[in-house]
Amino acid sequence: MAQQYDTIGKDILNERINEIARFVLNVPHVEVLADLDTEQQVVRAFRTDITKRIRCNNHEAVLHIELQLRDSTEKPMWARNAHYHGYLVGEHQMHVYSNVIYFHPNGGRNDPGCYEYSWNGYDYRLNYKVIRLIEIEGQSILEAQTPGLLPFTPLMKPSGEMTPERWVRHCIDTTIATPIAPPMKGTLLYGLSLFGSLVHDPGLFEQIPEELMQESPFFQRQREKFISQGITQGITQGITQGITQGITQGITQGAKEATLKNLLAILNAKFHTEAVRALTPALENIDDLQRLEQLLLTAVNAKSPEAFTEILFK
Repeated sequence: MAQQYDTIGKDILNERINEIARFVLNVPHVEVLADLDTEQQVVRAFRTDITKRIRCNNHEAVLHIELQLRDSTEKPMWARNAHYHGYLVGEHQMHVYSNVIYFHPNGGRNDPGCYEYSWNGYDYRLNYKVIRLIEIEGQSILEAQTPGLLPFTPLMKPSGEMTPERWVRHCIDTTIATPIAPPMKGTLLYGLSLFGSLVHDPGLFEQIPEELMQESPFFQRQREKFISQGITQGITQGITQGITQGITQGITQGAKEATLKNLLAILNAKFHTEAVRALTPALENIDDLQRLEQLLLTAVNAKSPEAFTEILFK
């Protein structure tokens, strides 16, 4: 998952974890007791997306949630979950309730939600819950006024015969009307725009008042990180060169590298990795910062790899 989607998804869900726990477990009362550190140092480090110790129906358990934009490519999800589940059971010695949330409508279609085998007296079975947002009735989530799920409603099943445009407008209006503090509302709206653009025309989200999103600490952090990343890289390179001209060139180069990095992150989040890999050499050869910035905006709005490629080689 691209870093930006991964970070804001976990940021929102962790902020509203009690609501999310009730939603994925489908029980009315869940008490989240603590965060659990899940980094495993074996040969390489693994860390699950969201892992909490909870109390549910008078017993304690581990709640585990993985967030997936599309299907898992490096390793099938059942294998990843077997890895996580085995570690969590061994480490905490209690029930583990695993869930995978798929954001893109095409994600998770072939995820079996289980892994099992039986042979010669050996039996193993792992079940986990597969949650595909496109299969959820979005109107029920909007009516429930569950803030932690609002950013993902554009990815859910629209109400009735609503067009995509009307559905997005409805999701935005409901989120704006939700009685919640401005900073969190800004984060929800920013997340709604980010995730909604996975399947809808990004231009539909321009109707979100920017001043509301600017209330979000996450939105501010992302913007400051983007700016400082280019400046820091540039100053480091400029100092190495040791002259004023070198500093100026270094700042420009750092900005180019930061812009290229963000451009590739957006492309990888929206399109197939193979298509992006084929375009990467051409993008890396672009030495014009303004051109890279224009392509960054193009990537945000592009509906297909072909549309982006046409602009790239225009």
